[in-house]
Amino acid sequence: MRVLTKTSLYYLLVSLVVFAVGGTVFYLSLREEIYDEVDDQLFTDKENIIAYIQKHDRLPNVTSGISEAIHVREADPENLVMEHLSDTLIYSTYDEEDIPFRKLTFTAYRQGKPYEYTIFKSLMDFDDLTESTVLAMIWIFLLLLIGLVFVNYYTNKYTWRHFYDTLARIKEYRLSHHQPLTLKESSTTEFEELNQVLQSMTGKIHSDFLNLKEFTENVSHEIQTPLAIVNSKIELFMQSENLTEEQAQMLSDMYGALNRLARLNKSLILLTRIENREFTAEEQVPLHRLLQEQLTHLQEIISMRGLELEVEQMEEVYVQMNSGLTDVLLQNLLNNAIKHNHPGGSIKVLLNRQKLCIRNTGEAPQDQPEKLFGRFRTGDDAVGSLGIGLALVKKICDLYGLLPKYNFKDGEHSLCIYFTK
Repeated sequence: MRVLTKTSLYYLLVSLVVFAVGGTVFYLSLREEIYDEVDDQLFTDKENIIAYIQKHDRLPNVTSGISEAIHVREADPENLVMEHLSDTLIYSTYDEEDIPFRKLTFTAYRQGKPYEYTIFKSLMDFDDLTESTVLAMIWIFLLLLIGLVFVNYYTNKYTWRHFYDTLARIKEYRLSHHQPLTLKESSTTEFEELNQVLQSMTGKIHSDFLNLKEFTENVSHEIQTPLAIVNSKIELFMQSENLTEEQAQMLSDMYGALNRLARLNKSLILLTRIENREFTAEEQVPLHRLLQEQLTHLQEIISMRGLELEVEQMEEVYVQMNSGLTDVLLQNLLNNAIKHNHPGGSIKVLLNRQKLCIRNTGEAPQDQPEKLFGRFRTGDDAVGSLGIGLALVKKICDLYGLLPKYNFKDGEHSLCIYFTK
């Protein structure tokens, strides 16, 4: 959830709570004031009635109306009500409903004889006033709330515009562009400090990246030259006629180790280049065509190892990738299936629009399946295996959003590349 949406929701929630509490307090206060006013009128009428009796020595006329009524009757001397306030409901034939009234019951004496007076005051007008007031307050609050939410949202949006601009530039920033990160200046202190920290940090990262890239290129160039020289010298020694069997074996081991070192150097440099995202050129690569070419090139090796190749399915599939990395991906998958197989085994290939699967027979992996995609991890002790092929596969898949999955069941390794996650 975006920060503007979250703050607006919090603001709305707090406003609703404040309105609910404030509205309840306002309603109770208004109701209390209304009751106080009605009670004051009732007590005023009581005092007037008592004063009238004392002045004229007779009972005042009894009135009866829609909003006010006075009832009088002879009181029971043994059950006198000196003064009592209460609420009651009286049915109105005009409104065809019960009307709320406030009543005051008290006892007044005339010539020593008690009379019970009951004064009724209607609360209908006050309830209508309360309802109209509360309704007006609700509309005012809603309009105020909507206005404040919009003002708060657009004010925050304007204030946070530099943050979102910074965020967009960071998303678009690529080390391979060889350009430092440039951000707009902000009048907000916190955002300006954030920009300065980000520019300083990315500047340091960019410098380290260039140094690492230069180091990688230098190592690649400098190591390849002595490797080629040593390789050629060993080949010359191996062609010598005066070598003993022991010397020939030693030279053969040296030659194999040197070739392994050369391949390892090449693979590690390729991994570094992939991690640095130096392969920016992409195109619609015909995966089915490249896969068929790789199978054709490896057919001789497959036959020499006595393996059976079966193409279960080969649909036309195009992927948005770098063509060179696509070749590397297929080479490592197929070489892995050949190296980690046994004589007389099989290799099965399946390609459709959802996935590419290569299955091969072989021994159960010695390592945990989830660790096979790490560097220098191998499923068995295959001769000549660098333990880096599946690491290259994983890096290429991560680069293009592909999902590799490995499984071993019934003596068969299954490595599938899913084109959509």
